[in-house]
Amino acid sequence: MAQVRCEVSAGLRPSEANVAVADVHDRRQFLRIDRDFLNTVEGQPFLTVGIVHDDRQQPWVLIELPHEADSGVNRLWVRRESLLPSNGAGHDPV
Repeated sequence: MAQVRCEVSAGLRPSEANVAVADVHDRRQFLRIDRDFLNTVEGQPFLTVGIVHDDRQQPWVLIELPHEADSGVNRLWVRRESLLPSNGAGHDPV
């Protein structure tokens, strides 16, 4: 699984969080998730997502969110730089 940088705010209960993920046009998609989907790396929160398409020649990647965002979006293009490198080191639960 991949990790994408996100913004985190309090959810309806302690086990949940509201997150915002920015697409390539800086439009934020909002969704409520279980905190188990979050990690913090060097003080930055990251959301666990799936990679749908990555041709590695472009500066963007198509990801799939853990579930539908408030807007109805399930997949979105994000900047490659917003993904956590896949070395897997340094992950701390939020």
